[in-house]
Amino acid sequence: MSRVVTPPSAQPTSLPPLVIPHEKIAQRAYEKWIKRGRPQGTEMQDWLEAENELRAEMSRTKPPTKY
Repeated sequence: MSRVVTPPSAQPTSLPPLVIPHEKIAQRAYEKWIKRGRPQGTEMQDWLEAENELRAEMSRTKPPTKY
């Protein structure tokens, strides 16, 4: 029984993770915190939501890769 091996260059590659500048996440998290009325103890929630929002925005606006 023979096995078909796909050369490395033909194998699908995963895209590099989107790098979001720390300052952008911090600014978005701060804006979320202000909108919520500056509650205590929501730093992590605000940060994670901001990061997820920015990641989603960047993935929608990323130009297509040319092959």
